[in-house]
Amino acid sequence: MYRLLIVDDEPLVQIGLKSMLAKELADKIEVVGTASNGQEAWDIISQNPPDIVIADIRMPVMTGLELLGKSHNKYGSVPAFIMLTAYEEFEMARQAIVYDAVDYLVKIELNPQTLSSAINKAIQRVDEVKPAASAKDLGSAGSLEDLRQKFMLRLFNHLISSEEDLINEARTLNLSFDSNRYIVVFGEISSDQAHSGEAFTPEALDIYNSSISMAKEIISRHAPCQIVSIDLQHFAVVFSFTEDTPVAGTMDLITEALENARTMITSYFKGSLTFGIGSAVSTPMDISVSFDEAKTAQQQADVAQPIRLFSHIVGSNRRSGKDKLICAIQEYIDENLGGKLQLGEVAEVFGLSPAYLSVLFKKNTETGFSEYVYTKKIDRAKEMLLSGDMKIYEVADALGFESAYYFSKVFKKVDGHSPREYIQSKSDM
Repeated sequence: MYRLLIVDDEPLVQIGLKSMLAKELADKIEVVGTASNGQEAWDIISQNPPDIVIADIRMPVMTGLELLGKSHNKYGSVPAFIMLTAYEEFEMARQAIVYDAVDYLVKIELNPQTLSSAINKAIQRVDEVKPAASAKDLGSAGSLEDLRQKFMLRLFNHLISSEEDLINEARTLNLSFDSNRYIVVFGEISSDQAHSGEAFTPEALDIYNSSISMAKEIISRHAPCQIVSIDLQHFAVVFSFTEDTPVAGTMDLITEALENARTMITSYFKGSLTFGIGSAVSTPMDISVSFDEAKTAQQQADVAQPIRLFSHIVGSNRRSGKDKLICAIQEYIDENLGGKLQLGEVAEVFGLSPAYLSVLFKKNTETGFSEYVYTKKIDRAKEMLLSGDMKIYEVADALGFESAYYFSKVFKKVDGHSPREYIQSKSDM
């Protein structure tokens, strides 16, 4: 099976693609996730690259072309990209070809035949680049552990749709989620001798594998846990315990385990090891939330404070109601409507990971981050347009839109009318 990610800001397009893939290519393709903009997709790809990506060229936050370029620069020809657009854009198509996209499809011409043709091209690309991986026998040695690792990565990235699916899939992999408390730790291994620039040397793999092995041995002595490899520098540890175990005591136990592992690994391999610890969650589906928090906390760790707790970073904002944090984020957005206000930018301002901010915002406002930003921008645009002092392109520029065309497109999506139609409707009243 080939793993595929769908990236489009229109839910109906996502549903249509899933339906066609299920009917025509169910024996070849597994849809491992969806994203509504390039940044969300990049977060998923960075954690566990799929084989194939179907991406819309024009999207908010990060365009499909920007996503394609980032992926090509980091991973090369795989993931194989199939680009979508609402109509023929030959300059966009040229850029997509430059970054080695396998195909370029116009949405209004999309049908099972054109999609299957594009998918087959992508599969051919994957087979050429990763022949061993595509031919891998699921029954081979180590494959069960590989599947467990991939399952955990999907769980971390919010790609499992329901607890029922989680439990059923975990059962087939002999994974147990019988506990009712979970804490995730995110770790980063750094060594000046292990890599040069962006290219990892063979020593990097040796150091990583040895560090993981030592960490697993030391940490597992303190508490039941599962270690998941992320990439050549990062790994996660999932601790499980019961509700009758005090969380504060468990946090102390985890911190002690991590400090012991850090001391030993630093002594043996002359590198540095930093950790972030997420909050305790009560259901397996919320393990992804603890993971996002742990990753955010680790980004705040350094030599002086190599182990950081998310609860200490966010402080009372989370305990007394995430409302305070959400209100602060909304105020920041309202005060900076002239900027691009990309998810990653705002997350950095508040010391959060983009993935966690996205989940937190949606869970507490019932509105997606991008949807909120664009609704606020269009509300401000209406005030500016009705003032009569600014032209449409001037309003678009003042609110951080890349072009008047894109501004008009977003305006119509939010309001149902183009800017000109909106102005005319108000002038007729």
